[in-house]
Amino acid sequence: MKETSAKNYYLNEFSYDDGEYEITFNIIDIDFVNQTITVAITRCGKITQDTFQLLRDKDGKLYFEYGMFYENKISVADFKEVL
Repeated sequence: MKETSAKNYYLNEFSYDDGEYEITFNIIDIDFVNQTITVAITRCGKITQDTFQLLRDKDGKLYFEYGMFYENKISVADFKEVL
């Protein structure tokens, strides 16, 4: 994915297995100016929304940290468009 417009990312989805549950992230908003991402998080049938700070790895790819201690890196490039 190229960083072009926030509308290109709207509702893109990524599934993550934390070892206990499968968690699904859907992008609601991504703000390249303020470097934030807002996602809907589905876990155990419960849907929550949260905003995270966007960070860059050593290769320049955007990611955010998720988990109780923010130990999991979720890359924005891993999100796919839902058809």
